[in-house]
Amino acid sequence: MSTTPDVSPSRVAAVGAELYALLPAHVRQVDLAAGSALQALLEVLARSSTELDVELEAYYDALFVETADAANLPGVAALVAAIPLQPMPPGAALDQRAYVANTVRYRRGKGTARVLEALARDVSGDGAAAVEYFLRVARLQHLLDVRPERPATGSLVDGDTHAHAGGFQDRLPRLLDVRDVVATHNHPSGRFGILSVGVHLIRPVVPVFPAPPVGTALPASDLSGVPQAHTWPVSGGTTGHFQLAAQPGAPLRLFAPDRVADAAGTRPEGRDLADRLRRLPLHRETDELRRAAVEGRAPRLTGRPWFDESGQPFRVFVRRAGETTFAAVPPAQLRIANLEAKPLARPPATLPVVWYQPGATQATRTTDSAPITCAVDPVTGRVVTALPPTGVPEVTEVRVAYATAHGRPIGAGAQERGAADQPFEIRDDGPVTDLVWVVDTSRPTGGSAQTAHRTVSTLATALTEVAAAGANRRSFVILARCDVESVSAAAGTLDIEVPPESEVHLVAAEWRAPVAAPGVPGDPALRGFVVRRERRFTVHGTVRVQRGSGPATAEAGRLVVDGVEFTGGMRLAVRSVSDLDLRHTTLRSPGGAALTATGQLTDVTVRITHSLCGPIRLGSTAIEVSGDLTLCDSVVAADGVAAGDTLAAPGLDCCLRNVTVLGTSQLRELTATNVLFAAPLTVARRQSGCVRFSFVPDLSSAPRLYRCQPQLALAAARQAKGAPLGVSEAQRVRLSVEPVLLDRSLDEPTVAMLHELCPDAIRRGGEDEAEMGAFAVAAHGIVRANLASLFDDFVPSALMAGVIDDTRSNAVAQRRNTP
Repeated sequence: MSTTPDVSPSRVAAVGAELYALLPAHVRQVDLAAGSALQALLEVLARSSTELDVELEAYYDALFVETADAANLPGVAALVAAIPLQPMPPGAALDQRAYVANTVRYRRGKGTARVLEALARDVSGDGAAAVEYFLRVARLQHLLDVRPERPATGSLVDGDTHAHAGGFQDRLPRLLDVRDVVATHNHPSGRFGILSVGVHLIRPVVPVFPAPPVGTALPASDLSGVPQAHTWPVSGGTTGHFQLAAQPGAPLRLFAPDRVADAAGTRPEGRDLADRLRRLPLHRETDELRRAAVEGRAPRLTGRPWFDESGQPFRVFVRRAGETTFAAVPPAQLRIANLEAKPLARPPATLPVVWYQPGATQATRTTDSAPITCAVDPVTGRVVTALPPTGVPEVTEVRVAYATAHGRPIGAGAQERGAADQPFEIRDDGPVTDLVWVVDTSRPTGGSAQTAHRTVSTLATALTEVAAAGANRRSFVILARCDVESVSAAAGTLDIEVPPESEVHLVAAEWRAPVAAPGVPGDPALRGFVVRRERRFTVHGTVRVQRGSGPATAEAGRLVVDGVEFTGGMRLAVRSVSDLDLRHTTLRSPGGAALTATGQLTDVTVRITHSLCGPIRLGSTAIEVSGDLTLCDSVVAADGVAAGDTLAAPGLDCCLRNVTVLGTSQLRELTATNVLFAAPLTVARRQSGCVRFSFVPDLSSAPRLYRCQPQLALAAARQAKGAPLGVSEAQRVRLSVEPVLLDRSLDEPTVAMLHELCPDAIRRGGEDEAEMGAFAVAAHGIVRANLASLFDDFVPSALMAGVIDDTRSNAVAQRRNTP
């Protein structure tokens, strides 16, 4: 408990005013006439009273697991005898609160698979499923051992058989394996043993773009948080072809959101966990819904349905030509299809349905048709609308509420992006009034950017007005819809002019105006709130950042981009900015540099956090760029560029923390922590700076190294041998600590995530035993160790439990998505 509580002056003033208001009116009048000495005394007394209130509130909060802070949570854990766990690294979103809160419940169901699943979810924050492998060992098929659900051989007919192989839903009969389920250094693991229990984890984080409530006709304003589909370029025309990925022709993998809460105390099924969507189960359900609707009967579904009333796992909305409202497409009108290859023809508007009705002597064959609105491929995120019947307008806009995944919430997406250092309230009580533009095509254009906010229909319009009126001010451009704005061929680029000595914020967020509550006095200085979640704005084309009009001697302005996806890269013109801040941004230009400078920049500060980036090239022999570059919690990839450095900043002092660089790097000066360099690194100034807890490959030229791989492993091997290592021995040591990644393409949700086969030297080789790379704060190695440490207490005696990673790479998932 703090001995000097942090008491804000505003709270002390409020308490003093309350105490002063308790005095009779005539006493206050006399005091005010005499110089307010009594009021000053009560303000002094108010501070002591406020400090006491703060201490009592902190003490009361410390009594409950829901409100206890980090310092008092261990005391609550000790009260319920929760086994201490290794703390997560700073910045991790996962804490031990849920584990401590549910410890008593865990002990009541101790030794059951259901408790192991709940324990794993609370400790890891991942989707989890427990498997008792003795139930999946092949048994003798005679009358003493009748188990219809366990055939002697696997079914090669069912399409789910291959898709589930190796995962927690794998129900193929296996021969007995006598190896331990926990792998050791010299012995591989064996799952299918009588005493083996596996806890399967699915690691990716799945933020969701939620679907609005379904109505007969939805106005565009109701779909502000539903992403707009892009045009899918195909041969023979693009009419009726859409894709969710921003890059032309690229895939976007859809995931099922976490629906474990829907299981209502039962064991979770595959549809309950946040994992990749597959075509076959969705096809079976939509086909059954179609047949049930045509036949006039209730659907015959096994278990909980994939498609529910809340719009999960995804919901499609279409708007036809000449209409202003959207219609939600019922699941029965969706045709799940394989759209990996470009389709030659659009599906018809109806699909024949054949069934047989019982009769007196024989069944009667009946034929009817079911309406089809569009074909959807959840594996690629592509949509093809059906050919409209005669007299029905063509579909011109498609929006899809869906979920996709990443190793952590990075890049432009639906995740919560609010932070203490980011503006939430926009107020008018400063020395200079902020300017606010709201880009929203569903609202009427108008308003004032200075007094309240101004609504415009396009980002280009907002940027033009910012360039004209934003001098010496802080301007906010709130991108309030999940829309796509394409740069016209005539313009070539979308220009962002940043006035000198000014700030321009481009934020994909929901804008909320203040709401007056009855009986509550309003705040005249409050203009609105910036809610940074469930929004992602896409700029399709190249963006050029330029210096706005102003004195030539004035310092360049500051540009902040938050929650925006750029498909054609960003170019920084001469003296365009002094400070560039990209957070939760996807910045790509496949085949070229994503961020580059086209003119000289002096003393520029570039910060990139929680982002996905293509090649970053700031400065060259012809263009001088000096200053600082900070990269945190981000992935930088070559993105289809065959030649040149992925990260090039020859004139910048670079600070990297929790970063994965999938390509070569050339830097002036470097300070790095928890960085995974997948290709050689070259640093010009090696006398200063330091690289800590990172992977630095061979042929690199780096500053001082501290506990880096493979250098640390080579030193340990030399010490163990007592002599220099041979060439083959050194190569063997290097390969033993080589990082293994699930994917390297920015199109994939598992990009830069460590593979299950990645050695512990990488998985737990970072600072505070976190993993190296962009997802260091996820600390999956610590999570696995914490979970394994609880098995002795929660797994029945004589049984062995192991943690198994069910996270799949794109290569594995693609092989299992056929049909």
